[in-house]
Amino acid sequence: MSENLEYSNIFPSLNSLSLWHKKMKHALKEWNITIEALGKGQIVAIWRKGGIEDNPNIRTPFTGFSVEQNQFVLFPTSTHQSMDKIKQEWWNLNEEKAPVNKDNQVKIKYWAEVIDTIEIENIDQLLNISNELINTTEHLVSSLNLYPDHKGKVLILRVHKLSDPILVPYSQDYAGCKSWVELKIDIPKIGSTPILSFKEFNAKARLIKSLIHQPVIPEKITA
Repeated sequence: MSENLEYSNIFPSLNSLSLWHKKMKHALKEWNITIEALGKGQIVAIWRKGGIEDNPNIRTPFTGFSVEQNQFVLFPTSTHQSMDKIKQEWWNLNEEKAPVNKDNQVKIKYWAEVIDTIEIENIDQLLNISNELINTTEHLVSSLNLYPDHKGKVLILRVHKLSDPILVPYSQDYAGCKSWVELKIDIPKIGSTPILSFKEFNAKARLIKSLIHQPVIPEKITA
């Protein structure tokens, strides 16, 4: 079976050419360290529960994370990013420059396509893929238990590197604990390249899906 055929059978959205618009305005805010890990091809999945400001018109802080766009810019942020939420082996990525530079600009280097969205039903599913996420076990557990009626999601992302980084003037419209923002400029896709080959991405994505969906073996009851 060819790589492309195998990939399309699992994730059919990739072959939908209608998704490949030339420019993007919508962006997903994500921790700077997470974006760098995605951009280096070290991970292909992220855990999202939702931002407090995702729906400010309701009493509870949020209704759960919603995938508003299938393709989007990865917008680096340090909001709520702290080392105690991130495994130590990823701390070296914190050496990257702060998301907002001295000229009040944000450097955009990557965009992503959502290949699969998996709603997490229980903590076992989340911990099964802990090695495929940058988050500490403690953070995964605490975030899952926060507003338990609002189920979190694991997003499997095919990440692409822009042909050249784009400096986006920072706006207060981008501030706060929100998941999605609409940029005031267009980000071109032309010339961008995937971080991982089909084969590399496919292997990582298959592993994550198999780990999440593996059956739970009940504990034996002893007399």
